[in-house]
Amino acid sequence: MINNILLLKDKSVLFAEDDEIIKKNITDVLKMLFKEVYTVTNGQKAYELYEEESIDLVITDIKMPLMDGLDLTEKIRKKDYDIPIILLTNFTQQVILMQAVNLSIDGYITKPIELEDLISTIQKSMKRVVKNKGVIPLSKNIFYSITTQEVYQNNKLIQLGFKELQLLKLLIKNYKKTVTKDEISSVLWPLESVSDSSIKNLILRIRKKFDEDIITSVRGVGYRLQLEITK
Repeated sequence: MINNILLLKDKSVLFAEDDEIIKKNITDVLKMLFKEVYTVTNGQKAYELYEEESIDLVITDIKMPLMDGLDLTEKIRKKDYDIPIILLTNFTQQVILMQAVNLSIDGYITKPIELEDLISTIQKSMKRVVKNKGVIPLSKNIFYSITTQEVYQNNKLIQLGFKELQLLKLLIKNYKKTVTKDEISSVLWPLESVSDSSIKNLILRIRKKFDEDIITSVRGVGYRLQLEITK
C-alpha cells in the first residue's frame, strides 16, 4: 500500500471552502503536503480553476455560493471520472449523501475537521493517482518517485549520492533481471575501469541508508532488486 504522504509533494490540489477560518487552516496544512494548492470560495471559481490548471485532487465543501460542492462534482465527473474528489460537510442527512452516491466520491470529511482524518482521507484518495503517476514501491515503506527522482523511507527523504542514485535507478529499470557487474561499470563509469570492490562498496553504502535490504547479491554475476513491483 502506498501511504507515504510525502510523495504528494509533486501533486496539486484544488480546495473549495467559503468559511474563511476553515479555508486558512486547511490551506496551511495542504501547503505542507502538496506542490501546488489552489483555494477558492465558491464552486463556480473552483470549476474554472479545474479547467485552467492541472489538478490532481479536489477537496470541496458541499454548501457554497454560486455553485455547491455536489454540482461542482457532477460537472467535473462529466469530464473526468478518475480525479479523486473529497467532500467536506456538516450534513449527516441521508438525502445529501445519497445525492453523492453516483458521483464516485473518494472520501468524506465531517466538520469540524480533524487533522488526522484529513491526512488519512487524502492518503486513501490519492493511492491510485500516486500509483498511476510514477511512484514505484521498493518495499512496504520505501518508495521511489520517477518524477522527482527521490527515494523515501518511512516518510523521510533518503539522501543518496550521485552514483548511489544512478545505481539504484539502473536496478529499478532492470528489476526483472540481474544486472551484471559489467553493466553497472559501463553505465556508472563509462570511461573508466573499476574493480569489483568499488561496485561492492557502492552497494554497501546504499544498503546502510535503508532499514531493509532491498538489493540482492547474485554470486559471481551481479545484483538485482528484491521488489514487490509486480505484485
